[in-house]
Amino acid sequence: MLSDLQTKKLTRYFQVYDVDDDGRIAVIDFERIVENVQLLHGYPSGAAEVAALRESYMGLWNRIRGADGDGDGSVDVDEWLAYWQVTLENDARFETEVEEITNRIFTVFDLDEDDEIGAAEFADFYGVFGLNVNLARTVFESLDANQDGVLTRTEMLQIGREFFRGDDVEAAGNVLFGPYGA
Repeated sequence: MLSDLQTKKLTRYFQVYDVDDDGRIAVIDFERIVENVQLLHGYPSGAAEVAALRESYMGLWNRIRGADGDGDGSVDVDEWLAYWQVTLENDARFETEVEEITNRIFTVFDLDEDDEIGAAEFADFYGVFGLNVNLARTVFESLDANQDGVLTRTEMLQIGREFFRGDDVEAAGNVLFGPYGA
């Protein structure tokens, strides 16, 4: 069973993917994310990068839409939380999710391909999802535990694990997707 803290964090994560703020996650939300990344990178419509990006996000959507218990073509917050309950109970599935999220962040937002996410790249990550870019800088500073100005892949994996499974209210990883519980 999800703890109260996990429920709050996962509800916040749901809100991140609900790009159009209609209380449901649907394919259109993922299409909007792809469009936002395309604009960020300045990719032309037919670019191979756009096709790869679309394939990645549609693969994620196809997994998530399996949680659509009422068959309406979208996932509401209760279905989302049920999806994550099952995911968190299965170690292999959980690790796969965290690794895929981390890899997607690096593939899409590590613009200089140095295998590190800097503050500006983290702000781009927030911007693509319509999140406050100024908040991104504050969150980045709290996630950058060693204060070296970057988040490595190893650090991001740990932050992801902390976000999804952690139950320490003081853990920095709790705010990966911004403040929760509001």
